[in-house]
Amino acid sequence: MTKKIESPAETPAEVYHYWHKRWCEILSSEHRSEILAAGLQGSSFTERVPDAPDGKGYFSYAFDEQGRLDFMEGEGQAVAEYASYELGFRLLSDPTMDGASAMEDGRFRIVSRPESWGALAAVMPLLREACHRSIEEAEREFDLELPKYW
Repeated sequence: MTKKIESPAETPAEVYHYWHKRWCEILSSEHRSEILAAGLQGSSFTERVPDAPDGKGYFSYAFDEQGRLDFMEGEGQAVAEYASYELGFRLLSDPTMDGASAMEDGRFRIVSRPESWGALAAVMPLLREACHRSIEEAEREFDLELPKYW
């Protein structure tokens, strides 16, 4: 029987890591030219979230010089903070989510390198599509239903 996960923060750590890995693989294999065109090569990012499913309170990722993406340990050059993992996940996955209102009310804050976040926002449709695919793959792989906002 398929287990339903009610909140993104309740995602089992192995599922969280699986979908993040697949997200990187999809972007690295299918969208490197767009990543390079956006100028993201050599950039690294950290998203601080108090309730990240693996308990670290953040996740970080970096684009190498060839435009490949992977998760990393430690803090990236560009840092943002979210009030919750659910908010960050919704900003990534939900095309109707208004990031400006989350910034205005303090639930989302860019801490450093706003220009890097702007470059990342330029490829948001690709990031979102890869997120949707990787979440759906994780659901099949682990026989569960994850929260979705699309």
